[in-house]
Amino acid sequence: MAVTPPEEIAKQHAEACTIIESQTPCAPRIDHGEVPLHWKEKPTVSSISSNTTVAFHPTTLQKAGNNNANPNSPDESVEVLVNSSNRSDVAEWCVSSRGQVDVSPIVKLITEGVNEPASPFSPETAPKTKNNVLKKNTTKKSPSPQPTKKTSKKAFSPSNLWTEENAAQNNVKLTRPSHDAWGIKKIILVFCDDFLHTIYTLPWYQQRNRVGKDMHAAIQPILDTLGIQQNQLVRCLLAGLPPGVTIPVHHDTGEWVKYSHRIHVPIIVPDPSKVLFRCGLTEQSLERIDCTPGHIFEMNNQAKHAVTNAGSEFRVHLILDYVSPTFFQTRAAQNCPVQRITLAPGELITQTRRSIDRALDANKSNHPAYLILGAQKAGTTALYEYINQHPWVVRAKRRETHCFDWRWDDTLHSTAERRRHCLDFYHAHTMQSYPSLRTGDSTPSYLLDYFRVIPRLKECFEHGPQLIVMTRDPIRRALSHYVMVTSMDGSPEQLAVRGMEWRNKTLEEVLEQDVLTMKEDGLLPYWDVESKTLDRGVFDTFIDSPEEDEAWERYVTTRIPLNTGSYSPLARGLYALQCRPWFRSFAREKFLVMKLEDMSPTNDDGVGGKGVQWAVNRSMEHLGLPQYEVPDVEKKNAREYNDPLEGKEELRGWLERFFAPHNERFGRMMVKEMGYDEEDWSSVWSYNA
Repeated sequence: MAVTPPEEIAKQHAEACTIIESQTPCAPRIDHGEVPLHWKEKPTVSSISSNTTVAFHPTTLQKAGNNNANPNSPDESVEVLVNSSNRSDVAEWCVSSRGQVDVSPIVKLITEGVNEPASPFSPETAPKTKNNVLKKNTTKKSPSPQPTKKTSKKAFSPSNLWTEENAAQNNVKLTRPSHDAWGIKKIILVFCDDFLHTIYTLPWYQQRNRVGKDMHAAIQPILDTLGIQQNQLVRCLLAGLPPGVTIPVHHDTGEWVKYSHRIHVPIIVPDPSKVLFRCGLTEQSLERIDCTPGHIFEMNNQAKHAVTNAGSEFRVHLILDYVSPTFFQTRAAQNCPVQRITLAPGELITQTRRSIDRALDANKSNHPAYLILGAQKAGTTALYEYINQHPWVVRAKRRETHCFDWRWDDTLHSTAERRRHCLDFYHAHTMQSYPSLRTGDSTPSYLLDYFRVIPRLKECFEHGPQLIVMTRDPIRRALSHYVMVTSMDGSPEQLAVRGMEWRNKTLEEVLEQDVLTMKEDGLLPYWDVESKTLDRGVFDTFIDSPEEDEAWERYVTTRIPLNTGSYSPLARGLYALQCRPWFRSFAREKFLVMKLEDMSPTNDDGVGGKGVQWAVNRSMEHLGLPQYEVPDVEKKNAREYNDPLEGKEELRGWLERFFAPHNERFGRMMVKEMGYDEEDWSSVWSYNA
């Protein structure tokens, strides 16, 4: 929920009180059934500047994790309906009255202490954002929870379920930052992280104790009325809104929203006429909802809603969210099965804005979770940036750590020292308290430089990070490589890293030099340097032979320098040769191989790739993370340049002759060894198609 300025909240509170005093009637109760979940894929409205021309796209409404943005921009803003009239999934209503139930059993359980004010909210206890977790625990000591000094405990009644002290000792203490800041009290029974990856059942909803058994029995009639099972619950809590408090107009955020049905049940409402609960597709269309105790209503929490308690006592609602039974099957198919965890009384948890972890799981996660190995100029930077938009992914200290090649420290004499040196690039010590979070890097030199990297990787990261390989038409890759290295644009550090070796050489000279180098190492017996032709018979006999292995090792171990990017413009496009030693060293399930071309969007004529989101979904599945729609799909690290092959048909011709059989070979490898779709790979980068 975005932060609303205090003066705006005060204004909305005054307006709400006016509506209450005017005795505005509630909208009629209508049972529409469940809110269709496809109506909840996006907020029903968004604010955009009225003096800006916008090509509207709903995925650009909100940056990932930007939950503290000021919703009031300096420009005049207007609300725009996301579900426009030309779409078949337009939301037609926001609230459905699902039934009426006797809530007196719940009232008996929670009446004690209901009107006592909540404990003061401390911002220091609020969950961190995924990147702010790195601002603490900066030492290399274990971040596991440390014993606290004994302090005098405040006396509390065990039957008063509203006190934080009781929750911390007999239930589990969780933080809800916005609600806590408004003084809203809570009794949490079931809760989940933002992605519904883990569902936690708290002690006060477990049937092994008296409170949990009674709470189960009291809530069951509500589930029966809704026609759902206990195992469909993903969140269930009681919320006490203090007198004189307004929750301003907002819509809920988080991935859980679009997969779940939000139910409200008024439990304790001393005077329903003093409570204004409104919901609408837009702020201008808000309608008042009947808050008579026992009224079970479902609301579209992607729509605008607000609530004001103008009475003199706390107002209590039961709030629950449930999912369809098929949701669990879908998550399992995405390599991200939902976990169910029963928490112990008083158990400690750690939270970020979007994740929840058990403190007892600290130090159990392995970092880094993934490495993008290469190839250079094949979309590695773009994929890294897209992956890092996921709220559970934290950037390494450097995008390209080079901890296994350029920044490998030969002065360290033990595996433990070398491991600590490498782990420091990934905030690993701090992140141990947050096992849901992932981190990794993109160092595109690793794929080619296997001889140095593989043994060092195995030594330092025995857990085996997930490995991602990006590929691209090797001709386009080589051209982009040459343009980047010879460009004078960039910082002094970037220019130094690119190297000076190609600055005064033509494209033809650079490419032909790599051919001669590979010929000298015995790697290209099938290539005639003078005629620039390939003997296919020799090629078919030579590939995958011991002689090729020896020649490739000779090339890699003697021709790859450190601290420069000016090398191997053609060899970096021989993907089968580069992948082979990696495939021999790690299990196939460790790898995800994709093409840069697949990240391009499909145009109106059906031409193009599968899009950025497809590549991100594949990556999330590979990393075992919940899928996430990235808000920024713009190109990354893209460089505009004139085609270096323009007017050079002879050069283009021999490059195509050189790479064509290697592309076929790589495509066969992907189908046979990786089990990838033959349609996608059998004719990859076919120049004569």
